[in-house]
Amino acid sequence: MAYTVNVIEEKCIGCSICTRICPTGTLKMDKDSKKAYNTGIFCDNAWGCLYACPTKALNIVEVNSDETTG
Repeated sequence: MAYTVNVIEEKCIGCSICTRICPTGTLKMDKDSKKAYNTGIFCDNAWGCLYACPTKALNIVEVNSDETTG
């Protein structure tokens, strides 16, 4: 199993802290919505984004390795 991060869009305030702290590129900012989104790349389990998010808009999710690129 692998892990990825899901963004709870309603809670995301677009501060981009998670995208700046993510070492794998799992999270990026959408230029139109100004919210973070999951790129489909596996998370390296650092979890820095999870702890840094001021609104707790992120969830860690276990996925099968064939569900995302990585």
